[in-house]
Amino acid sequence: MHVFSTEWAQAYKEAINANPKYEASSKNWEEGSVALILTDGERSEGVLLELLRGKCLSATRMDGAAAREAAAFAIEGDQATWQEVLGGKLAPLMGIMRGRLKLSKGNIAKLLPYTQGAAELVASAQTLDTEF
Repeated sequence: MHVFSTEWAQAYKEAINANPKYEASSKNWEEGSVALILTDGERSEGVLLELLRGKCLSATRMDGAAAREAAAFAIEGDQATWQEVLGGKLAPLMGIMRGRLKLSKGNIAKLLPYTQGAAELVASAQTLDTEF
């Protein structure tokens, strides 16, 4: 499945909801939706995740700008960086702190208590057959 496609987004939602470690680590998450956005040159596509108390209520493929606008938090990166994240070579919050990923919307301080939840979101994505 192509990363951030409609099919990928639906499979990602199912993978998140099937991950008991994500549910446990994010049971207190009430901070809002998260947009994951791939931006390469003129290409900008994303997935808006509606997350609440350890569950993914929806995952919607959107244009990057629309996803950023709709989200409480938006995380952006190029294709090579997202490949590293989804390949388990770069943790999302570490990527933000190192400048590899950009938190274009939201406050990093609100994300820090959910480092394990972010890791479990990546683990959920790693169960998918993802193509870039």
